[in-house]
Amino acid sequence: MTQYQMPRPQPGDLILFSTDIHHFTNPCVGWVTDERGECTVNVLAFTASGFVQKSSVHHKDDPALLENPGWADLGCWDYAPLTTLIQKLAAHADAKPAGK
Repeated sequence: MTQYQMPRPQPGDLILFSTDIHHFTNPCVGWVTDERGECTVNVLAFTASGFVQKSSVHHKDDPALLENPGWADLGCWDYAPLTTLIQKLAAHADAKPAGK
Protein backbone atom coordinates (compact mmCIF):
# COMPACT_ATOMS: atom_id res chain seq x y z
CA MET A 1 0.00 0.00 0.00
CA THR A 2 1.35 3.41 -0.98
CA GLN A 3 1.59 5.95 1.82
CA TYR A 4 -0.10 9.30 1.17
CA GLN A 5 2.25 12.14 0.21
CA MET A 6 0.94 15.63 0.90
CA PRO A 7 1.53 18.23 -1.81
CA ARG A 8 4.43 20.44 -0.73
CA PRO A 9 3.34 24.08 -0.55
CA GLN A 10 5.76 26.87 0.20
CA PRO A 11 5.17 29.54 2.85
CA GLY A 12 3.20 32.31 1.15
CA ASP A 13 1.40 30.02 -1.31
CA LEU A 14 -2.21 31.03 -1.93
CA ILE A 15 -4.57 28.24 -0.90
CA LEU A 16 -8.23 27.55 -0.30
CA PHE A 17 -9.24 26.60 3.24
CA SER A 18 -12.46 24.85 4.27
CA THR A 19 -13.85 23.68 7.58
CA ASP A 20 -15.79 21.01 5.66
CA ILE A 21 -13.40 18.04 5.53
CA HIS A 22 -15.96 15.83 3.77
CA HIS A 23 -17.02 17.93 0.75
CA PHE A 24 -14.69 20.98 0.82
CA THR A 25 -17.64 23.38 0.54
CA ASN A 26 -17.48 27.16 0.98
CA PRO A 27 -13.70 27.45 0.91
CA CYS A 28 -12.12 30.78 1.75
CA VAL A 29 -8.82 32.28 0.67
CA GLY A 30 -5.79 31.59 2.79
CA TRP A 31 -2.02 31.46 2.79
CA VAL A 32 0.43 28.85 3.96
CA THR A 33 2.42 30.34 6.82
CA ASP A 34 4.54 27.31 7.66
CA GLU A 35 4.94 23.65 6.81
CA ARG A 36 4.23 21.93 10.12
CA GLY A 37 5.30 18.42 9.34
CA GLU A 38 5.04 15.57 6.90
CA CYS A 39 1.29 15.95 6.40
CA THR A 40 0.17 19.33 7.77
CA VAL A 41 0.66 23.07 7.25
CA ASN A 42 -0.16 26.21 9.20
CA VAL A 43 -2.69 28.47 7.51
CA LEU A 44 -3.81 32.08 7.75
CA ALA A 45 -7.35 32.14 6.30
CA PHE A 46 -9.54 35.13 5.50
CA THR A 47 -13.01 34.07 6.63
CA ALA A 48 -16.32 35.93 6.84
CA SER A 49 -15.45 36.80 10.45
CA GLY A 50 -11.93 37.99 9.65
CA PHE A 51 -8.49 36.43 9.66
CA VAL A 52 -8.15 33.06 11.37
CA GLN A 53 -4.93 31.23 12.06
CA LYS A 54 -5.03 27.43 11.95
CA SER A 55 -2.27 25.00 12.86
CA SER A 56 -1.75 21.43 11.69
CA VAL A 57 -4.14 21.62 8.73
CA HIS A 58 -4.27 18.52 6.50
CA HIS A 59 -4.67 18.53 2.72
CA LYS A 60 -8.25 17.73 1.67
CA ASP A 61 -7.17 14.46 0.00
CA ASP A 62 -5.28 13.11 3.02
CA PRO A 63 -7.02 9.82 3.94
CA ALA A 64 -5.86 10.18 7.55
CA LEU A 65 -8.02 13.30 7.87
CA LEU A 66 -11.14 11.14 8.23
CA GLU A 67 -9.50 8.70 10.66
CA ASN A 68 -9.22 11.15 13.55
CA PRO A 69 -12.40 13.10 14.41
CA GLY A 70 -10.36 15.73 16.27
CA TRP A 71 -8.72 16.86 13.05
CA ALA A 72 -12.08 17.93 11.62
CA ASP A 73 -11.94 21.06 13.81
CA LEU A 74 -8.74 22.11 12.05
CA GLY A 75 -10.26 22.15 8.55
CA CYS A 76 -8.43 21.25 5.35
CA TRP A 77 -6.68 22.98 2.46
CA ASP A 78 -6.10 22.73 -1.28
CA TYR A 79 -4.14 24.85 -3.74
CA ALA A 80 -5.98 27.87 -5.09
CA PRO A 81 -6.42 27.78 -8.90
CA LEU A 82 -3.98 30.69 -9.28
CA THR A 83 -1.26 28.81 -7.36
CA THR A 84 -1.79 25.73 -9.53
CA LEU A 85 -1.50 27.87 -12.68
CA ILE A 86 1.70 29.51 -11.44
CA GLN A 87 3.18 26.08 -10.68
CA LYS A 88 2.33 24.84 -14.19
CA LEU A 89 3.80 27.95 -15.83
CA ALA A 90 6.98 27.66 -13.75
CA ALA A 91 7.35 23.97 -14.64
CA HIS A 92 6.84 24.81 -18.32
CA ALA A 93 9.44 27.60 -18.17
CA ASP A 94 11.92 25.27 -16.43
CA ALA A 95 11.38 22.62 -19.12
CA LYS A 96 12.30 24.94 -22.00
CA PRO A 97 15.86 24.65 -23.30
CA ALA A 98 18.00 27.69 -22.58
CA GLY A 99 18.06 30.29 -25.34
CA LYS A 100 14.90 29.08 -27.06
